[in-house]
Amino acid sequence: MTARITGQDRKFVARYLDAEQAMLFWQMNLPDQRHALNVAYTALELTAGDCTIDQKLLMKCALLHDVGKVKGDVSTVDKIITVILDKFAPCWARQWGRVGRGGKVANLRHAIYIYYNHAARGAAMLREIGVPELMAEIVSRHHAAPTSGEPAELQILRTADSLN
Repeated sequence: MTARITGQDRKFVARYLDAEQAMLFWQMNLPDQRHALNVAYTALELTAGDCTIDQKLLMKCALLHDVGKVKGDVSTVDKIITVILDKFAPCWARQWGRVGRGGKVANLRHAIYIYYNHAARGAAMLREIGVPELMAEIVSRHHAAPTSGEPAELQILRTADSLN
């Protein structure tokens, strides 16, 4: 509700994202932009001095991990209801969600769909603008259960996301 983007934040985004990637970032709601920036800043703190991490890849993924949540797609009320449904009836909610806006019920079903599918949706949007496959894969898997052999950048993104 009180999310703000500073001039320094804008410079940070411009430093890591090219024009097409930045366009996707700026299409998110302000709270999602703030969250993505906080995730990126936390990821930087978590990896300070670690030369084994591809910092540029990590920053791009952190800033873009929620681009599947597009401004105007989900109302604040529907977002709140979705989080509550996920807490108390996640299996039912996942099955009930549907893509497509319309009336109040359709909009809520769409919000639920976005909640559970924003990672895959964001990865598809990134692939459309031609990002490297590794970047799209990290975004698509940021809510998936960890597996062996996955990139360290994905593990760090998950940790930073969970802390924000």
